[in-house]
Amino acid sequence: MRCALSWLVVAALLSPVAAVAEEGADAAALARQMVNLAVAPGMESRIDRMIAQAVEKQPADTQAQARADLLKASAGIREDLMATFAAYYAKAFTPAELKDLVAFYRSPLGLKAVQVEEHKPAEVNAAIQQQIMKLVMLLNTPPGGK
Repeated sequence: MRCALSWLVVAALLSPVAAVAEEGADAAALARQMVNLAVAPGMESRIDRMIAQAVEKQPADTQAQARADLLKASAGIREDLMATFAAYYAKAFTPAELKDLVAFYRSPLGLKAVQVEEHKPAEVNAAIQQQIMKLVMLLNTPPGGK
């Protein structure tokens, strides 16, 4: 009887730990889903553009191999980036919030939001860049404009 009672006490003590571990695993998996839906598309397209710019600088006859080499070499970096985002989101949001975010990014509106963000017209990107440059200039100007 005493042994059974001891096991019950141990189980009662460990059950919150198991629940927290399970919740953490859920949060990590949900955060990764969110990253794959919301962050990865943009990050992938930015990295692909960077690789394309680097490849353009290579002689024409070596561009295909340079692209293949850069894609292979960047795979680990891409994975590390996504893991970093996922770890951050797993800590920043509760599992319930992550479920809601995943549901949103899987919805037609969420899918559209990612598409709209990733396919801004060149003039919008140029206007954004212009405003960022104004901010950089402001921040680099000493107080009083001297």
